[in-house]
Amino acid sequence: MAKFILVPLSIVLFGCQLFVPQRSNQSSPYQVKDVPYKARGSQGVRKRILVPPFLDENLGRTDLTGLISRNAVVDQIIKTNSFVVVSNSDFPEDFSKYKTADNNYDLKKLASMTNTMGIAAVIEGKILDINVRRLGESVGVFRDLRALVDAKVRIRMVSSSNGKIIMDKVNSATVEARITRVLKDASTDKLIKDDPELVKRAVAAAFLGTVRDLVLAVDKLSWEGRVAMVSGDRIYINAGRMSGLQVGDILKVTEEGHEVYDPETGQYIGNAPGRMKGTLEVISYFGKDGAISILHSGSGIKENDKVELY
Repeated sequence: MAKFILVPLSIVLFGCQLFVPQRSNQSSPYQVKDVPYKARGSQGVRKRILVPPFLDENLGRTDLTGLISRNAVVDQIIKTNSFVVVSNSDFPEDFSKYKTADNNYDLKKLASMTNTMGIAAVIEGKILDINVRRLGESVGVFRDLRALVDAKVRIRMVSSSNGKIIMDKVNSATVEARITRVLKDASTDKLIKDDPELVKRAVAAAFLGTVRDLVLAVDKLSWEGRVAMVSGDRIYINAGRMSGLQVGDILKVTEEGHEVYDPETGQYIGNAPGRMKGTLEVISYFGKDGAISILHSGSGIKENDKVELY
């Protein structure tokens, strides 16, 4: 009789074990690494840059020329996979406020503004000249017109952290155009000059020689971001997966630095780093390019504090 009692009792005990709550090894829900994929490749973190609307020395030229030119340059920059090009719509002010009387951007003022946005550099592109040179045309009702389109451009880049111009280069390129004219009124030199495809080819070729210099110049700048918001235990950073921050990264938090000048000559020496406040650990992402972090060490973290890879 005892044997028949032991069997059901063992089944009951085994079933009870199935419902014993298991102890979690996680000390805090914030330690959960909920994004398992890698955000950073071999190039490391990507520096954020701003490319305002391109300028044109010829104020009478259509705005489409500058738009096509900027898109061509941005495409070249993105292909390097070294930068995050911040959308111009994310810039909080009208770029026209930063134009000078000689139709350039006040890069020092732009640098001061973008420094608080975690942007490493601002790139100014300007079309200096576009010329068309005829090579001749055939005769008849349908005539082939050959021409060379010369594009002369300038590109300047300013460091957002100190307002210094770190690149100022003028470059030129020439492309050949061939169109068919019907009688006399089908096409003109002006139409060639304003043709979107020809402008894109000529200006893109002119800027092609500057992209490598852009990459080298920006590589010399240190990466940094900003604390966007502090909410309870969570600290939100204005750079995330797109910028190459990886879940588990430790970030150093510092106060804003200050400029140092020689007391005798008044010459600018450099920007002294601010006091270190502590470190943060990246635990997740949010938005287009933001990261969520928790305090790893230190205290007193505030909005707009600078963050760097530790």
